[in-house]
Amino acid sequence: MTDGRVEVLLTGASGFLGHYLLAELLAYPNVRCHVLLRSPMSASAVRLDGLLADIGLNLSALIAEKRIVPVEGGLPDSLSGVDFSGIDVVLHAAGNTTFHANGSGEPMKTNVDGTRAMLTLAADAGVDRFVYVSTAYVCGEQVGHLPEAFYPTLPPVRNDYEHSKWEAERLVWEWGGQQGVATICRPSILFGDSRTGRASAMKGLYLVAKATEILARAMDSGRETDRHQIPLRILGRSDATCNVVPIDWAARQIAGIAMKPAIESSVYHVTNPDPPTHDEIKCWLEEYFDIAGGRFSGAKWPLQDANHYEDLFYSLGNICLEYFRHGLTHESRCAASVLGGHRLLDREAFFRCMKYAQATNWCRSRSEAEVFPAPIRNVDSKWYFESFLPESVPLSVVAKVNELTAIVRYTITGSDGGSWVSRFDRGRLVETQSTPATLEPEFEYRLSCEDLADVVTCHRPLQDVFFHGSAEMFGDVERALKMVPIIGEFIKEFPVVDRECPVPVC
Repeated sequence: MTDGRVEVLLTGASGFLGHYLLAELLAYPNVRCHVLLRSPMSASAVRLDGLLADIGLNLSALIAEKRIVPVEGGLPDSLSGVDFSGIDVVLHAAGNTTFHANGSGEPMKTNVDGTRAMLTLAADAGVDRFVYVSTAYVCGEQVGHLPEAFYPTLPPVRNDYEHSKWEAERLVWEWGGQQGVATICRPSILFGDSRTGRASAMKGLYLVAKATEILARAMDSGRETDRHQIPLRILGRSDATCNVVPIDWAARQIAGIAMKPAIESSVYHVTNPDPPTHDEIKCWLEEYFDIAGGRFSGAKWPLQDANHYEDLFYSLGNICLEYFRHGLTHESRCAASVLGGHRLLDREAFFRCMKYAQATNWCRSRSEAEVFPAPIRNVDSKWYFESFLPESVPLSVVAKVNELTAIVRYTITGSDGGSWVSRFDRGRLVETQSTPATLEPEFEYRLSCEDLADVVTCHRPLQDVFFHGSAEMFGDVERALKMVPIIGEFIKEFPVVDRECPVPVC
């Protein structure tokens, strides 16, 4: 601290939570933020500039005023040039939210190795305050009322993300016992801005909302099912709660905790003291999208007798399944900031978030490249639809699906894309035409060239691209939904490998 100024090093500033954290830190006039930006820093700065502009801040002006100091570096192994000297507080908010380990080593690489590297550099520079942003769900499968305390042994975690966050907490807690004061902040499920509904990334509860929107679109185009009597089992308890907090409120709490003097290590739950019940979430979704019929069930996924509505809904939204099953409660000092009678998330705030999500196409344009990087290999779209499909479909499970009679258009966007129409008759691929085609499609799948490559090479499940990529369904959406699992089975049976695709042009 120099002349009363507090020097804060912030990681994850261009993330969903991070840029709100940066704004809240800058609300303290004596704070200067050193912001870690990934290489190339120019590209990261452009993204951060856009995010800050959305919430009324000017990055260039703040840099000129020396309120923000950009620092180039990445986790975990690109920190050699980062200078921690003179830093008073490290606020480590960067993280990887991959739920299940993949070939890149995530989420352990960023969440554990990255945190270890940050702690080492902080210790070497004599920094004595380290604030770590974890998750309220580091508790795993624990139930009941959870204290604001570090868990000394690994809880019964449900996925690699929760495991990685506990491992990182362990490193931070040990650092606090040896080097300085460690503070762990555990926010619950993050949602849109309480005032505007704005969000720069849409995961968690948004996935369930997106799946609900797709079902509603199916009801718009289909005639087989009454939109208010959809046969959908909702896997969870109606009376349990969904602990969701607005992103702006969570950022305000965490920034306040980081700026508060601390003499000993501690844990804070940044959680909702009056969260909506699952039944409230269900009712809000049904009212907003004008559908109904769902009923709560104690069954578990996968359902052995799932209908096609359930199959699609949970294949798209299953990342949140367990969060909506258990009604945890949390000890939380942050609850005191919520005025009596005021709810952090009510029907009106929820509707604002839904309106923003739809207005921005579920934030797809800004977040898709960050959620899923470009595929490792590319696929020639023309070769795939005109050669690979006609040769492979007759040998596949599709040929045995007698009820599959449809005319389908596949539109691949991008400079090397195109459009193809296929006619199926009782599982047989009768013909495929490139545009302009004489066949009149009944429904259409539209996705980017990059998404096509990801899907057909089995880098991502087909269902994922409807959330994180540029995939859309048009026409008879209900029939398109029914075909999604069939296409998924075909892709698993006949994935594209490098040697098969002769001219990668996409």
